[in-house]
Amino acid sequence: MFSKEISDCSYILFPDILKRTKLPKGVYNNIEKFNFKNFNCPSVNNANDKVFFVNSFINLEVEFGLKNDEPYYNYFLDSKTSVINDNFHKIVKDMLQVSYLNKIINIQLLSPYAFVTDDKDLQVTTTSPNMKNENCYYVSGSIKPYSWIRNLNSAWTLINKNKPGKLYFNLNDAFLNFVFNKNVNLNYIEPNQKIINYINQNLHVVAYRKNLNKIYKNVLSRRPKNLL
Repeated sequence: MFSKEISDCSYILFPDILKRTKLPKGVYNNIEKFNFKNFNCPSVNNANDKVFFVNSFINLEVEFGLKNDEPYYNYFLDSKTSVINDNFHKIVKDMLQVSYLNKIINIQLLSPYAFVTDDKDLQVTTTSPNMKNENCYYVSGSIKPYSWIRNLNSAWTLINKNKPGKLYFNLNDAFLNFVFNKNVNLNYIEPNQKIINYINQNLHVVAYRKNLNKIYKNVLSRRPKNLL
């Protein structure tokens, strides 16, 4: 009834994010698979190798919204799980990004998770994680990692601008969910030099160019036949 084909895919901790934060890799949780095997339903079981999650690397409460027509955010750290000092505050501020564009307020918690595959047709979509939030909703994104390797962030949009939104990142709760269009055999790897070189083809390109069609073709034309 359903395809049993399994695609090989790996995930890495994106080097650029690690350089920015200087957090040790060990604080980032492994991506895990949702276990649907106990359900006596073929359609549910079929999702078993397609749906994954990763828990937050930090206990962090964030309030964000609009004040005097300017976006803002405040955050509160958990002293029970984090060593709170000036350096850690700098890291948190660097990983939280808020924007106000076209009357929409967005906030992101940057993450280092990125996927690498040699399957041209494999697609991954981020979906709303089951974490506590108020007055906001998750912003999904979808990419084909064969051609474009980038980190995927936990992104949220404010619903009612007249009151703040709140996000509760917790070490025991997912802050990112991933849904693949195929069954995948997913594993963690350290990025080799070929992967790093290919990442550098498009790293930060959105900060410099708006229309990426030509850039996309340039990047893809320089991709090695195999990265894994």
